[in-house]
Amino acid sequence: MSKRFLITTDSIGGGELGKQLARNFMRSLARADETPSTVMLMNEAVRLACEGSEVLDDLRLLADKGVAVKVCGACLEFLGLENALVIGGVGTMNEGVAAFLAPDEIVTIS
Repeated sequence: MSKRFLITTDSIGGGELGKQLARNFMRSLARADETPSTVMLMNEAVRLACEGSEVLDDLRLLADKGVAVKVCGACLEFLGLENALVIGGVGTMNEGVAAFLAPDEIVTIS
């Protein structure tokens, strides 16, 4: 069974430490021997796939390894980032629901 990662934040905890932890997590995930089938970015996490993000190289590395990077379209629109997306495909809520109903394990980072 493969895993899908649902990431809902661009910071793991508050402040600069939380931002650093999120960067370290993405760096480690991208370089792990095993990778998830999909990384789904929702809510504030969509910022990770947009211009200026410090983890774009990590997301590219994951994509190069065959990991699907899906970015919530409604979240991009709400945050005014629909033209700032650099990496990943825009996903829909229907795709998200289908992913949650699939047999893959969902790991949530929030």
